[in-house]
This record gives sequence, C-alpha cells and structure tokens, in this order.
Amino acid sequence: MRIDELYLMNPWWRSPEEIYADRNIRSFEKSTFRYYPEKFFREIPEDKPGIYTIRGPRQIGKTTFLKLYIKRLIEDGVKPSNIFFFTCDGIKDRFDLIETVRVYFQMFERKQGEIRYIFIDEITTIEDWQKSLKYLVDIGLLDDCLVVLTGSSAYDLKRSSERLPGRKGHGKDLVYIPITFGEFLRSSGIEVERKTIEEILESTIDDLNRLYLRNAFLKEHFMKYLNTGGFPKVIDDFLRKGRITDTTKNVYKDFILGDAEKYIRARTNLLEIFRKLPDIVGQRFSWNSLVDVFTGTVESVDTIQKYFEYLGYSFILMNVFFIDISRKTIRPKKQKKTYPIDKVIADIISDISGKTIKLPQLIEMFTLRHLLKGSDVIHHGMNLYDGPFFWYSERGNEIDFIYNHEGTLIPVGVKYQNRINKSDYLGMKRVFGRGILITQDAIFRDENIVAIPAWLFFAVFEGNE
Repeated sequence: MRIDELYLMNPWWRSPEEIYADRNIRSFEKSTFRYYPEKFFREIPEDKPGIYTIRGPRQIGKTTFLKLYIKRLIEDGVKPSNIFFFTCDGIKDRFDLIETVRVYFQMFERKQGEIRYIFIDEITTIEDWQKSLKYLVDIGLLDDCLVVLTGSSAYDLKRSSERLPGRKGHGKDLVYIPITFGEFLRSSGIEVERKTIEEILESTIDDLNRLYLRNAFLKEHFMKYLNTGGFPKVIDDFLRKGRITDTTKNVYKDFILGDAEKYIRARTNLLEIFRKLPDIVGQRFSWNSLVDVFTGTVESVDTIQKYFEYLGYSFILMNVFFIDISRKTIRPKKQKKTYPIDKVIADIISDISGKTIKLPQLIEMFTLRHLLKGSDVIHHGMNLYDGPFFWYSERGNEIDFIYNHEGTLIPVGVKYQNRINKSDYLGMKRVFGRGILITQDAIFRDENIVAIPAWLFFAVFEGNE
C-alpha cells in the first residue's frame, strides 16, 4: 500500500481535527439512532497493549467503533502519529499486510514508553493473515502496541487466536452481534430495571404484575424493534423512512452473496438454500433430511453441513443443537434447528424465496438472540456448540431453548399467543420442574413456571450486553 494511501486513511496525521470529518464519524453523528458500543470501550482499555479481535456480521458497525475509538484517543491527548488505521480491502496478500505495518513504523519515530494503536479492519479478507501477525509479533514490531483486528469470519479469527498462543498480551476475543431490545431502549434514552434469569424465575406474581405495569409503555418501542431487529444502521433507516429500504437490504444481501462466492464458491447454491429456508426455520432437521429438502441443489450430507456451518461462522444463521440434559453435553448427531441472526437477514431470505418467515418463528429468533452470551459465540460464531441449546423427547415433546446459567440448565419456551394452556408448558414442568414461557402479553406464575411477555422479557433480561 502506498504512503499517500496511508495518509488518506489516517488524515489525523496532518491535523487531529480531521477525525471529525471522517465519513463514519459524520454518519454516526447524523444518525437518528446512535448506538454507542460502550462495552467494547470497557473491554479494550487504552493502557492495556495486546491483540484484540472483534468478530461480527458485515455492516454491524465494527468500522464505526474503530473510528469512535480513534476519536476518543485523539480527544484524550494521544499523539495522532501513534494511531494507525487501515482496511484490508486494499491489501493484496499477507506479505503486503506485513509491509504496510513496516512502512508505518518507518514513517514515525518510536519513543520509549509510548503505546502505538493499530487498527486493522476486515483482516479476515486476507488469506493466512494470522501468519503475518505472528511474524510481526515475533520480530518485536508490535511490542507496546494495542492492536485491534476486525473481521466477519469467526472461523478465521478463531484460527488466528489458536496460532498466537502467549502473544496476545492483555488482548482478548470479542463479538459484535445485533443489539438487544434492552440496548435499543438505552440508545433511545430509556433506562429499564434489569433482572437476571434467576431473579425472573424467583419473582412472585405481585412482582411480575408490578414489573408489567411499570413498563407497559415499552410495547410501542417493541413494535419498532420487531420491525427493525438489532443492526444499528437498519434501525436508523427504519426510524428515518418508516421502513427498511430496498437499498439498505441490498447492501446486506450483496455482502452475504459476495462473501459466499469468495469463501466457498457457492453463490448460486446459497441462493437456492435461501429459497428453501423459510420452510425449515425453527423446525427440527438432520443433515440427512436437508439433502432431500435441497434436492437438485446439494447432493451430499457433507456439503450441506459445510454450507450451514459457513453460514454460522459468517454470522448469518444461528445453528442450535440438542443437549443431553443428564450429561450437559450436546449430541451433534441429533436433530438441529436454525434461525436467521436478525430481522434484516430474515427479510432478505423472504425476499429471495418469496416466502414469509412467520411471526412465531421471528419471536423464537429474537428469544434466541437475547439468550446469547458472548462466551457462546467466541469459538464457533453462530454454530452454537456452547449454547443456547434445545431439547426434545423421544415422543417428540420439545423445549425451544435451554439456557445455561452458571452451570444450571434453564428451559425457555416460546408461545407467542395470549391464550396459554397448561399443556404449553407441561414438558418444562415435568422434565425441569421450572422454566420461563415467552408469551405475547400473558403474564402469570404457575408453581415454578413463569410466563412473561416477549417485550417485557427482552427489555429486563440482563444477559451479556
């Protein structure tokens, strides 16, 4: 990469005020909906050098976070020449990656005790980039450096972590996934009392009724969240124009199909999979059964498994696995379930297929998203080998999700309706003795079963935000 290109990407080298003219910063400041990812600022302290990775779906806001972090550094008095940003879109290969970093260190004199801040965006587009980073670490070039890497592939970022043992300093692996309803509310200036899943389970009926009445005004906000999902740019689009525009959806669709062609050479097959997906979202399936569903498109079990795992690693689909509740381990050969990661992905699938993903499945999708913990998706993206899980009996009785709370398995069922029968939660009661039932607006307690509306649970549940 040429030096003049580096100056274009790092205009603060010429003048610190240039950060305010940055395209991402200006777009953020002009947004109707501004999500400020405070948790990433907490997880990446300015005074802790190391290698930090942030993985997450395309267009979630990773680049915007990097620019906001750079803006904060400049405002905190960090010397602008100690801040280096570049995107890998203009990098040819891993050798060009090494040379780009070397050129930066040749440009500016290094002073003892100063931390250098290096931000490399979409590094997973470079094949074997982890070898480049290992080399830079081993020759000491990244000593006293805080390095933040972003990427849209959990698989590549995981491989990099495995190849950098002992070389990460204070660094850590982080995940940026669609925001929860609670984060949506806080970004809208609304603070809500938060509760752990155990606190919800222990609530009396009086507690639940008070919680409902205090927060009933959230229903109108929930309808917006249902329409938008958790991608900040999509939320902003909806709030500005009253709908998610085709232009916005096409941006996401082009990235999804473009990446599929680049990484697995399967754009056409992925389109065929999307055309059939509405029929299986939220339904149990085996890899073998999907070969019949996608007959004429995918002919082997190994190939269909590879495609779905790719979609999980790429933060497009959430693949859920059966858990053996006695051993607290998954059974990979049992049936699975899948859901889009977010509403905009569900909309794209519906547009491609001409089939609507129904509201009950979308509520299950949102429930799964709210049960996700960062630790669940660190290693395998949205291939949820670490949970949340689901369970079914040999007779076919199913519990939608199993949430692991500090080693205790808690069942969470979804019945998005107001008329609830005891049979709707009989399995939870018999097998677990307790559980949470997500409803449309019904709220009650039956012994150790707590029924709570989706809008209220999503608002107050204190997960891993």
